[in-house]
Amino acid sequence: MKVTQREKKKAKFRISFIILFIFASFAVCFTMYMKEDFEITEEMLDEHSKAVVYIDSSGRDSMLVNPVPKSDKKSAAYYSDTVFIGSAALAGLSDYGYTDPENMLLSDSIRLNNFSTLILSENDEQNSIAETVQKKNASNVYIMVGLYDLADIDSNDLFSSLEAFIESVGKQGAGKKVYLISLLPVPAETEGMVASNADIDTYNSLLLKFADKMRVSYLDVNTDFKGNDGKLPSSAAELNGIRLKEEYYEKLSDYILTHVSE
Repeated sequence: MKVTQREKKKAKFRISFIILFIFASFAVCFTMYMKEDFEITEEMLDEHSKAVVYIDSSGRDSMLVNPVPKSDKKSAAYYSDTVFIGSAALAGLSDYGYTDPENMLLSDSIRLNNFSTLILSENDEQNSIAETVQKKNASNVYIMVGLYDLADIDSNDLFSSLEAFIESVGKQGAGKKVYLISLLPVPAETEGMVASNADIDTYNSLLLKFADKMRVSYLDVNTDFKGNDGKLPSSAAELNGIRLKEEYYEKLSDYILTHVSE
């Protein structure tokens, strides 16, 4: 019996249909199996969350990215809820009107080894730094300190006093954020007077690791202010090499407002 071309096509169609039916049946069964045995539950989502979210020292759920990456620029009103702590290197932020002097807790007496014990006098009151921060009730606490501590850079307890302070701030309320600001570079002309840029770089590396350990934010202003030679440009510094000229405090303020952790 001779098979016609038309019958051959029908046979091929039947075979194709059978294969397609088998494949579709397998897919449906597999989907039902996956749905039954591999359903995503709230517990699984919680387990995933624990892999990417940490509870920081202030008790907030947050993502940690250090150094803090560039973000949308905050308005100048951001400074009304901010306090700065550290040496006179930060003073230009208030001197040139970027923030209120009331928001500045600055003194060259503030060192790493006395951060949790130093007593400040303000408005005829004497309080520790932590107590003063609590009275100001600011949500954002920025700290730049360490320039006069570089001789102890190899000390195992270099940051122990600062650690105690950060822990005390964390207990003041869940809304507070702590930012550690890297030390700025110094110009070549004054590099031997206070510190070398090599020591500053070493310290900043330790500070970054400390920020990660404490789950607080780290601002890498050092890299942003370096010239091609790895030093602060002479045009940026005042005579002592520590304070900046006015236009560079504007640059520092702009960096802070565009590097806010969320």
